[in-house]
Amino acid sequence: MKYLMSEEEAAYQTLYQGHFSRKLASWAISNMELEDAATKEMKPVTIRSVDDVISILKANGVEIPDESTFDGWYLYHMTIADYAKSLPTDKMRATYVEETICDPDGDPTNVLACFVAKMCNKGIPIMWGLFV
Repeated sequence: MKYLMSEEEAAYQTLYQGHFSRKLASWAISNMELEDAATKEMKPVTIRSVDDVISILKANGVEIPDESTFDGWYLYHMTIADYAKSLPTDKMRATYVEETICDPDGDPTNVLACFVAKMCNKGIPIMWGLFV
C-alpha cells in the first residue's frame, strides 16, 4: 500500500526532517492513556516535562542527538502508556529510548514514521497544519 502525504505533512516533514516537533510530541503525549492496574480503566499518562525526561535519560547514561529530543520525549511517555509492565523502571525506559533512537541499522526518522502509521491504522487524523 502506498502512503500519500498531504501538502501540510510534506511541509512539516521538510521543516522538522522526519522528527517530532515540541508541539506534535505534546499533542501525541496528551492523547496517551494507560490502564489503571486496580480499576482496569484507562487514564491519561502523567506528562513529564522535556527537561525532566532528558534528565532521566542522562541519569541512566543515555544521550540522544539534539534533533531527536522530542522523539525521546514522546518515546519515554509511550513506554509508560504501552509497556508499563515490561518496562517498569526509568532505567529500562531510558534503555528503550536509546536503543530505538540510536539503532545503528535503523532509520533516524523511524519514531515519527511509526507514530504516523499508528495514527493511520487507528483512523486518527493528524492535523499537520497545526504543527507547521
